[in-house]
Amino acid sequence: MANKDKNVKKSEEMNEEVSSKTADAAEDSVLNAEEGKNADVETAEAEKNNEGGKQTGNSPKEESKSKANSGKGKRLKHGALSVTFTVIFVAAVVLLNVIFNMVLDRFDVAADLSDKSVYSIDESTEEYLAKVDDDISIIVTAKENDFKNTAVNGSAQTIQSGHQVSQIIKAFVAANSRFTSEYRSLDDNPAFYSKYGATLQENSIIVESKKTGRNKIISSSDYLSPKYYFDGDEISYTDYYYYAQLGMAQTGRLTYEFFAAAESSILTAIMTVTNEDPVRVAYIDGDYGCSAPTALNSLLESNAYTLESIKITTAETIDPDIDFLVIYAPLYDFSNDDINKIDMWLDNSGKYGKNMFYAAAATIDVLPNLNGYLQDWGLSLESGYVYQTNIDYGASYLPTYQMLMLEEGDYSEGIDTATKSTQGDGLKPITLLFDEYSNYKTEKIISSYSGAVIAPFNMEGFDPSEAEETGSFTVVAESNKTRFEGITPFYSRVYVASSHYLLDQSFLQSSSVNNAELLLNIFNIASGKEEVEISVTPKSFTLETFEITGTQAKTITIIFAVVVPLVVIAAGVFVIVRRKRR
Repeated sequence: MANKDKNVKKSEEMNEEVSSKTADAAEDSVLNAEEGKNADVETAEAEKNNEGGKQTGNSPKEESKSKANSGKGKRLKHGALSVTFTVIFVAAVVLLNVIFNMVLDRFDVAADLSDKSVYSIDESTEEYLAKVDDDISIIVTAKENDFKNTAVNGSAQTIQSGHQVSQIIKAFVAANSRFTSEYRSLDDNPAFYSKYGATLQENSIIVESKKTGRNKIISSSDYLSPKYYFDGDEISYTDYYYYAQLGMAQTGRLTYEFFAAAESSILTAIMTVTNEDPVRVAYIDGDYGCSAPTALNSLLESNAYTLESIKITTAETIDPDIDFLVIYAPLYDFSNDDINKIDMWLDNSGKYGKNMFYAAAATIDVLPNLNGYLQDWGLSLESGYVYQTNIDYGASYLPTYQMLMLEEGDYSEGIDTATKSTQGDGLKPITLLFDEYSNYKTEKIISSYSGAVIAPFNMEGFDPSEAEETGSFTVVAESNKTRFEGITPFYSRVYVASSHYLLDQSFLQSSSVNNAELLLNIFNIASGKEEVEISVTPKSFTLETFEITGTQAKTITIIFAVVVPLVVIAAGVFVIVRRKRR
């Protein structure tokens, strides 16, 4: 009985499974039928579309061709746009380049990376130039490219001087909108010779004022400013040439160096040509063996004085518009007639206001007529030499060459006596005949230090221990006569330097001697130019190298060859690992 029930139950389970499978099969059949129907519908629609395509004449091939033509048109359109944008971009770049170059030409936007800033001008120069109320033309007498490629050979290096000077000119033009510059070749502009004179040379610079109509020509030696040395000590060009003739240039003891003086020379030229009332300095040239005081002239020109030469023997009178007369190292005595010309000029019809500077020739004894006239002013130039026995101020092998003492007063004010000294050679003693007499007044300017004696002019058999006079002696002095208008004084002044060596180039251009500062003080005070508008010192072209020790070199090598690469690698590894973990 139990077996029968078990069989009946198993039969029922089998029937249910069969029924389930039958139902699933029926459902699949229905789904397949529906899919088939849908497929038939899609096929019919496709055929209908094909028939429609045939009726309209657009076959699949033609439709594909149409799509291809459409793509080609789009590509042409995009290509045209690309070309247009490229042309616009290139045009914009060219335009920006033109504008940028115009800005560079008009404004000084370059960076000066030289160690002494030789390619730029000082801030004080810029401030001065900005205030100049005048149209200034700066003309270079050469083609621009030729000038910029100019180079000079110094003892130690080749200097691209043309490029440096052109940068300075550009900086000047950028400092004032009324300044212009141009380059004109002399070969292409021969009319320059007739306008500016035969002294004009290639690579000169002409600075011209529209307001005053005056111009100044700057030569290449002015803006290069060479200095000469023997065993490291500065010497004059005359001495350099002499030593060179002896063959010492090949020994290395004789050297020379160029200084970048374009800024100072062009600035001085602008100060000179824009000055509506310049100080005129005239020196007697040729007459009585007088010569041009070359070093003094350079000093005065660099400080905006105007220089000219005169022939006193042929002139009926000295031009009353001349402010300063310089008598430099005469070899022969003046005639009474020419001394009267000087006296009338100094008197200036009773108005005074004139100045004379007399530098006696060191190698010539006292000239009686000239000395007699100086005595009228209370100054007497004596025969003999100031001989220094104190080795603190002189040298035993050359006792007439010595350090000198500046007397306290207006002329010594502002002069560097801490790092510089006053020096001279071949000095005669000057006696002040009075301190004050009538409307005359005398003053010491430079004296020897104590320990000096007076040696005879010929120096033969001189024994300093037997000298009759010893002490300090005046070697530069001034005498003035004064008149008053109310309480306002007017002066005429006479200055006497007992040796023309005081004005030698070796003294006036030496960085350790203050003779130039003193002379400039004398001329500035006498002419009413007590305050110099601006002064710029020429800069050396010599490069200063950056030197490091061996230990510093190893440290720098380790840092940049080892440490920095390891840090970069570590950073890269860190970034890669971090990205992989995200």
